Amino acid sequence: MKNYNYNIGSSLLNTNCLALFGLSVIPLISNATEVKNVRPNVVFIITDQQSYNMLSSYGNKWVKTPNIDKISQIGTRFDNTYCANPLSMPSRFSLLTGHYSSEVGEKTNGHKFNREKVAEISQNDGLGFLFRKAGYTTLYSGKTHLMGENESEDYGFELHGLNPYEGPAIYAEKVIPELAQTKKPFFLFLSFMNPHDICYGAGIDPRYPDKLPAENVIETKRFLDFKKSLTPEQYKSQIPPKPANFRPITDEPKEMASTWARDTWNDEQWDLYRWMYCRLTESVDEQIGRVLASLEKSGMMENTIIVFTSDHGEMDGSHGFTTKNVMFEECQRVPLIFAGKGIKANKVDKTTLVCNGLDFIPTICDLTGIEYSKKLTGMSLQSKLTGKGKPVLRKYMITEDCNAYQIHDGRYKLTIFELPGNPEMLTDIKNDPGETTNLSNDPSLAKIKADLKKILLDDLTKRGLLPLDQNRTRAFLRKMT
Repeated sequence: MKNYNYNIGSSLLNTNCLALFGLSVIPLISNATEVKNVRPNVVFIITDQQSYNMLSSYGNKWVKTPNIDKISQIGTRFDNTYCANPLSMPSRFSLLTGHYSSEVGEKTNGHKFNREKVAEISQNDGLGFLFRKAGYTTLYSGKTHLMGENESEDYGFELHGLNPYEGPAIYAEKVIPELAQTKKPFFLFLSFMNPHDICYGAGIDPRYPDKLPAENVIETKRFLDFKKSLTPEQYKSQIPPKPANFRPITDEPKEMASTWARDTWNDEQWDLYRWMYCRLTESVDEQIGRVLASLEKSGMMENTIIVFTSDHGEMDGSHGFTTKNVMFEECQRVPLIFAGKGIKANKVDKTTLVCNGLDFIPTICDLTGIEYSKKLTGMSLQSKLTGKGKPVLRKYMITEDCNAYQIHDGRYKLTIFELPGNPEMLTDIKNDPGETTNLSNDPSLAKIKADLKKILLDDLTKRGLLPLDQNRTRAFLRKMT
């Protein structure tokens, strides 16, 4: 078992929200100090399993995220951002390389990926290597969960600690003052675990706590203990209502996802799960606040680009599902915020169709003046962020999942599953944002569906991914009873 040196004695009360955790807002007004680096530094902050709407700045009144909100206030937030694959390892592979994980033969958290191909892609397009070649110090702390033999080091980063909870904050507080004393630009990759601990069922998971590693229990236990201090009225006031799309989509493809929670949970269990997801999100926001405070204190804000995102979202009860790895908005869409040198402040882009995994490398390289392969399929968001550079043009976006591929044109999403009969799902997120109706058999949309399907299949053909499998299962998911 890893010794993570947890500090769980932090304050748990928020004077602005009855009995909630104290989450300090960190002022990000830059000190007037000499800018030492010609190229900007980069601080990349990633959480695990945080949906796009799990921000108080987005309008979610059930969760308090003042520190992430502050990044949004001084930067640009893209509200129409999707991950390349709604699962950790494949999503992170895309973020660190700009490539789909299907290129290396693995779309799950498994280990059947082509190691030689992973090495080739990471050496050529790995995020850390691109910045290291440009003279940056490239540092990584926290959760890895990456394809490869040596985790973050295979992508060009020097690893400093695997504690995915407080570890990145502790490391940032230590290393940022040291980096401030050098003239060399740096890329600091900080990978936080939460709100991923919602995967352990808010204490409902039958493995909890005896059959889980001790480090995966600490945060959930802390909140379960905190819940005991609340009156029934206080607890009830903090529980988000069930989502409007709690019921399954019409004509739901069979075996597309595990239905264990839908089949077995009662209202009390759903309430606890949704309450816990908010608290775990607030927990990681507090850690992010420590990073921002350290960066502000260092005097390097004026010459640093801060990026915040998540690897994927969380179903949180939508369609009766929990966790991730489903081709629905709740676990596909993630927050994406850029702030810092040359970036427009207090701007929210609600329309640009973005894939954080494919678009991050082109964007951050353009912002820092670093060369990257123009063969990457992603697009640069530089013009949206700064008003400079080539306009953003995207007619459609293709993403993937453990058992599906999807094309999205900004309104319609067509998904083809690698399940018996290759079932299809078509949703209209303009008129049906909750994706309650499968329109794949609607005759009025036959041409739209056919056009999208042709583009998708042509793309899969070029990538050598046809014929589609009909027997791909979700064996890595557990069936809870």
